[in-house]
Amino acid sequence: WRCPHADRGVYVQGAFRGNCGIVGLALATTQYGDYGLSVGGIMAGMVILFYNVLSAIVLAIYSPHLEANWRTLLRSILGNPLIIGILLAIPFAYFQWQLPRWLDTSARYFAGLTLPLALMCIGATLSLASLRESSGLAVGASLWKIVWIPLLGVLGALALGIQGPALGILFLYLGCPTAASSFVMARAAGSNAQLAATIVVLSTLGGMLTTNLGLLALKWAGVV
Repeated sequence: WRCPHADRGVYVQGAFRGNCGIVGLALATTQYGDYGLSVGGIMAGMVILFYNVLSAIVLAIYSPHLEANWRTLLRSILGNPLIIGILLAIPFAYFQWQLPRWLDTSARYFAGLTLPLALMCIGATLSLASLRESSGLAVGASLWKIVWIPLLGVLGALALGIQGPALGILFLYLGCPTAASSFVMARAAGSNAQLAATIVVLSTLGGMLTTNLGLLALKWAGVV
């Protein structure tokens, strides 16, 4: 309610869309080895798909340049490159098809470039003026992403009897910072890209602290 209508899509996306495919999976693997990699990989595929669908919907609804109707929503979902990539990869994983070596190597090079390029674009978008203008909303969305959502998720998991490495991986996925791709999608939807960039920066910086403190608290409590 305190967020301007045109910025609500960016705020909501920044508050829930975590960088699970890179940060979350890497943290799960570092903490829990092969178990973290296997469970985290399954979670990443599903979570990334849901994140992109929900992000496309909320950005289309609140975009100042798009008319929110079922055609716009469907076009936003089906035209999302990340969703297309995941759907195309499912039969390859299921039938264990192998790409030609040259194509696989080239694709890995491009994949390695995506995050640095996105971060460079975010850095180029930021300015001191934009940080001042969007700092209040960005802090609010970042706190949801790295504090309140992981806290509520852990409490809900404990209520369901989930403990041990599964709880730790869940916390790492819920508490990882906002995905850099949220900036790209906000810009493509004609929304407030500067606010999206600020949320990514603040949640990334704050997430380094909250993730470590959260893991220490869970280990101290003896539930992971």
